[in-house]
Amino acid sequence: MRVTDLQSAGQPPAAWLTLARPMFRLRTHTSAAWLAAVLGDFDAFLQDHAANERKASASAMTLAVHYPERRALVDAMVELAGEELEHFGQVYALLVGRGLTLGVDTADPYMSGLTRLMRKRHMEHFLLDRLLVFGIVEARGCERFETLAPALSDPTLRAFYAGLTRAEARHHGLFVRLAHATAPRTVVAARLDALLDAEAAIVAALPARAAVH
Repeated sequence: MRVTDLQSAGQPPAAWLTLARPMFRLRTHTSAAWLAAVLGDFDAFLQDHAANERKASASAMTLAVHYPERRALVDAMVELAGEELEHFGQVYALLVGRGLTLGVDTADPYMSGLTRLMRKRHMEHFLLDRLLVFGIVEARGCERFETLAPALSDPTLRAFYAGLTRAEARHHGLFVRLAHATAPRTVVAARLDALLDAEAAIVAALPARAAVH
């Protein structure tokens, strides 16, 4: 199963984004302080962004390896890993064009906080939580890239982050659909609500910095 097979067939990117937004239900909006921090040190933001794309690709492949018997999940994660790696390459090219290198790999406090929420004692609970957490991360990325894109003065960067906004929307929908394939809809909805509440608390506790999260 391809990532594109899990989208609404035939929907143009803008329409897909419009359809995906109601699924986000993020409890908080990105602050003006975050945007100011990113614009104030865009080089550092790009280094963090590259790290996020690389880690997203690795996480998708880890999911594929951990659940080899789930063909639909494996197929989707293999394709997603490739797409995230392509995004990493694109961000790396931006870094090189600005005379920069990849940043030092550091822990992401946002992801660390979300990872601690995952229930690891029961295999099915763990899988559901992984899918929903990754879906929330993609939703937050979509919301932040949508905030960032129009604020960029460089038209090439504006177009790049507008494209990534649509990609994050697709990825969010992918993870939510995969979650619905693993558990009843009521179970998914209840757990998603709890995780969204927790994500909002994590975001509120973090300082604004030149990073994706």
